Amino acid sequence: MKHKIKGDIINWNSSIWDFNYQMKSIEEDEDIDLSVNSYGGDAFLGIDICNTLKDHTGFVTVTITGMAASAASVICMGADKIRAHANTMLMVHNAQTFVAGDAKKLRKAADDVEKVSQAVLKSYTNRVDADTMKKLLDNETYLTAEEALKYGLIDEIIDAEPEEVESEIFENKAKAFNNKITAAVAPKQPISASGIDENTLKQMFAELKNEIKNELKPKEIVPDPVAPKQNLSSLFLHL
Repeated sequence: MKHKIKGDIINWNSSIWDFNYQMKSIEEDEDIDLSVNSYGGDAFLGIDICNTLKDHTGFVTVTITGMAASAASVICMGADKIRAHANTMLMVHNAQTFVAGDAKKLRKAADDVEKVSQAVLKSYTNRVDADTMKKLLDNETYLTAEEALKYGLIDEIIDAEPEEVESEIFENKAKAFNNKITAAVAPKQPISASGIDENTLKQMFAELKNEIKNELKPKEIVPDPVAPKQNLSSLFLHL
């Protein structure tokens, strides 16, 4: 079964609905090839999909095609093999929530979020030791493919251009990531040691060349004006 999960990790995401539908109909030992490109969302939905992939008896391969952040990175941990394109990223962090209420509710919410973070941590410890992973989660760590491979969060790097991330929940972060990959693949203008780009230098040299040509052009010789002749008698009269 081949499928792709993209966009926010929420129940009404059509790619997640399609994934759950297909999981009901495939054979128990059928191999799964799943691509992931998401900035995350619901932690428990991510854990659910992760465990669904873990429990499947067929071989599961997950490929990160753009960004696997937050709950999306948890989904990846359910695979037997995780691949990532060379210019993609993986982001991990502790559970987060929005809450309003009195002091008791706020304290309870903090305790609850810490418990969720413990559940999130356990999703990664089949690949990374708990102490190392906790530091990565505490620091909300963005990892390049090379860094993720070094930590053991992925198994293989493959070369390709990353895809842009779709997100409504994390719109600003998704835009920031998309701008980075656009800049990474866009052709760059060579810069000189002085900080001037190549086109500007060419224009400057062309203008200088024209000035030199103008200076070297032979100039028309204009004779000095000849003073009118005066006879000696008139000259002596003036004196």
